[in-house]
Amino acid sequence: MGNTDSKNKWLERLNNDDLTAFDEIYLESKKSLFYVIYLITKSVEDTEDLMQETYLDFLSYYKKLKLDTDVVAFLVTSGKNKALNFYNRNKRKDEYISKLKNYSYSDDKYFDTGLLKTIQDNLSEKEFEVFSLHTLGEYSFKEISKLLNMPIGTLTWMYQEIRKKLMKVLEEEKNG
Repeated sequence: MGNTDSKNKWLERLNNDDLTAFDEIYLESKKSLFYVIYLITKSVEDTEDLMQETYLDFLSYYKKLKLDTDVVAFLVTSGKNKALNFYNRNKRKDEYISKLKNYSYSDDKYFDTGLLKTIQDNLSEKEFEVFSLHTLGEYSFKEISKLLNMPIGTLTWMYQEIRKKLMKVLEEEKNG
């Protein structure tokens, strides 16, 4: 396994459908990959998930790599980038949720009209989270999908239902 010649042949062997090369790659890279991801996530569970993503991505991408690519370095770099994206995405979500939890209606221009309070009172907690992430937080549906681990189709359907519900509530308030 430690032989440089066999390391240089991993991609060639994978391209020839020799999946034992992947076993060798995994054994050679797993400690380094775990370490670099764990340093960023500080979570064993998240680290394992990101490692799995990294290996799955590699398996769908390796045919595009040059045969002389340092596979372990490629995997570690890929894993590090995934971990940084994960960290930044969660940090942004945590900051937003923290702001939302510490939110003071008196500081908000929408509160003066009672609009935000009306919206919050008429939506479930999950609906309000989706609504506020998209409308107030300006997250894209793709970002929200990743943050909340929801399929994008379900999310966009939910958002349309939220809009219909809010239109009905606002129309009732206007007329009532």
